[in-house]
Amino acid sequence: MEAKCIWYAIGIFAALCGALTAADSPVPIVIWHGMGDSCCNPISMGSIKSLFEREVSGVYVKSLMIGSNIVDDMENGFFMNANKQIAMVCDQVQSDPKLKDGYNAVGFSQGGQFLRALVQRCPSPPMKNLISVGGQHQGNVIA
Repeated sequence: MEAKCIWYAIGIFAALCGALTAADSPVPIVIWHGMGDSCCNPISMGSIKSLFEREVSGVYVKSLMIGSNIVDDMENGFFMNANKQIAMVCDQVQSDPKLKDGYNAVGFSQGGQFLRALVQRCPSPPMKNLISVGGQHQGNVIA
């Protein structure tokens, strides 16, 4: 039942992203996985990335990788200092020209907590909306 609710919330977010933007230029989406996952796992974050791309026509989705490959990404979720991870993501977001005008964000578990820190520590480009799924924010939308 809980998994069904998560997919429902993500679907609503995807629909809102499409509805609240110009038809030809939806706001990009940044997603950050939780501990033990990776940016590109096809049965978790890869599937969520595909869902957003399918539901919001033309949207750019950046699934964050912490490290140079999928194994590093998974290990760093457990072992890398959180402040260093947030600094790395700030660099990724600031250097991505597709995010220069701002983005919406969805964080899962630890990723939601870290995106909340990103809002405070890396205000440019601006995060327009944040949804935290399965984290300390208890699924609340932070706008």
